Amino acid sequence: MPKKIFFENELNDAWREAREKGIEYGIALGHKEGTQENDRKGMLYVACEMQDLGCMDPSDIDVSVFNRWRGYAMSDENRRGKAITESGFKKRKEALIVLLKALDLVAPLKVVQQHRSDIRVTEIQYWSREELEAMTRRAMEVFRGEPKRRARAIAHIIHVIAPPRREDTASIRWDFFDLEKGRLLFPAKKNGKQPGNVIQERFIPVLSAWKEITSEHEGGDIYLFPSSRAQKSGSTKKKRPHISGKTIVQYLTYIQETTSISGKHTPQSLSSQKYRHTFAMHALESGCTLEFVAKVLGDSIQTVERYYSRFLLNNAHKREFDKMYGGNARVDSEGSSQPAWLSRHERELPDANAMAIAEGFRLHERNKASVYGTGGSNAESYGGRWGI
Repeated sequence: MPKKIFFENELNDAWREAREKGIEYGIALGHKEGTQENDRKGMLYVACEMQDLGCMDPSDIDVSVFNRWRGYAMSDENRRGKAITESGFKKRKEALIVLLKALDLVAPLKVVQQHRSDIRVTEIQYWSREELEAMTRRAMEVFRGEPKRRARAIAHIIHVIAPPRREDTASIRWDFFDLEKGRLLFPAKKNGKQPGNVIQERFIPVLSAWKEITSEHEGGDIYLFPSSRAQKSGSTKKKRPHISGKTIVQYLTYIQETTSISGKHTPQSLSSQKYRHTFAMHALESGCTLEFVAKVLGDSIQTVERYYSRFLLNNAHKREFDKMYGGNARVDSEGSSQPAWLSRHERELPDANAMAIAEGFRLHERNKASVYGTGGSNAESYGGRWGI
């Protein structure tokens, strides 16, 4: 467990009151439980770091203070002794923005909002189809042969069907499933969307068996992962009817680390978030639409396009390429009445009317003569394979 290095009792009155108002403002904005926790942590980190730099009041933030804070947080000189990433700084900045809005501090807010984080995704890490299928086979083995670890297998199966964020998996309910029709639809806590997917036939008997098992435990008729079945760690901060997201990560890690591919090696060691990356990349590689991927993941189409589709050329791109270049090579004029030096296309080129329609306007009969330069209205024989 990471060592705690930020403490609420070290905040002065100005930052403590500002943080309290910021948290209340986030709740008023409708922030979900997870986002509220991020607000609390983020505002604490910001307040402590600002005090480290001698900024004892949020109203004192100007361009100079902001730049010093960014440099401090993103260097090895900070409290952690290790620079945070651009993505990590962006989260701190977002918490600070909520705090400044709560205080209605216009000038400091303008300074913070004008900064643009330079977050660049250079690659997407995900499991290959072989790796994912090997992990799924392992999960099925665990469910059949390791009764005490069946929850680990179920966690993996859910992440193959429609990979949720880990907190959504931890709190997933049986009424989100329709095992008769083979459907899963659940609410995403992060954005309120309704992700879901069709359930593979091979998973339905396993899920049905798991439902019978959990129904014998307290809360198991409601949740797939009731806390009554979980091993007590002694570190739970609050009582909840289901397990935590951290436990889901442990479940998924067990399946990954105990999987063997062809008896030689294990899958890549990737975080649980990579289930989402894996589903998206496999779907797009198969030619699935952005709408399909967005629905399953509970993301926007713009997010899928920004983070996934730009890393590959899918079947739709290949079809467009073929329209432009494919299947119409030039051949010589042998066997025709044309001169030997003139080559032709294997198939006919579009006539002027077709090209005009493609450009967005239609040619009228009376204009055909001037377009074709023939002096007549019959243009059916023009264009053709010669393209002249």
